Amino acid sequence: AVHVETLARAGVGRLRIVDRDVVELSNLHRQILYSEADAAAGIPKAVAAARRVRDVNASVDVEGIVADVNALSVERFVDGADVVLDATDNFETRYLLNDAAAKAGIPWVYGAVVGGGGATMTIRPGITPCLRCLFETMPAPGTSPTCDTAGVALPAVAVIASIQCAEALKLLAGRPELLHGGLMQIDVWENRTVRIALDGLLERGDCPVC
Repeated sequence: AVHVETLARAGVGRLRIVDRDVVELSNLHRQILYSEADAAAGIPKAVAAARRVRDVNASVDVEGIVADVNALSVERFVDGADVVLDATDNFETRYLLNDAAAKAGIPWVYGAVVGGGGATMTIRPGITPCLRCLFETMPAPGTSPTCDTAGVALPAVAVIASIQCAEALKLLAGRPELLHGGLMQIDVWENRTVRIALDGLLERGDCPVC
């Protein structure tokens, strides 16, 4: 939600928003696009997000697509994009985005938040390591904290999403030299910020995607 608002206000000319879920009251503490009225009406998130974009910047060409991102649909959703932003909540979908973006040669910005902390990495196919370079195998279900088990703090979402959007704007503006170039980890609750260099991961040459 922070991504959509930020990019629309920045004047990004075209946005494609894909989400299968509807707005619920439990979303409102961390997803700033929506209201209690949206939750009461069970409005699809993609529809409500597209409506918000039109409210704040009518010049943006926005698509709100109510659909599941899966192995059959992901390539269609990334097709034609200049950059893809990850606002998902599970590794399965992130791996699909990673593989589809690599196949299409489209940069994408990974982002994950749980509790008061999160991480983000900008992936440029053929230039930087991809998500599978960093996480060779997907974490087994139930082994990692989730939004349901650990909650999510809006300040953490806002920080990670803002970094993701800044990275996307650098790419769209043709300024890749300004990208942070690593894995950023930030915990707003415990006041920790770490940037991990990823040098050598791509050169290792054992990633099935790269």
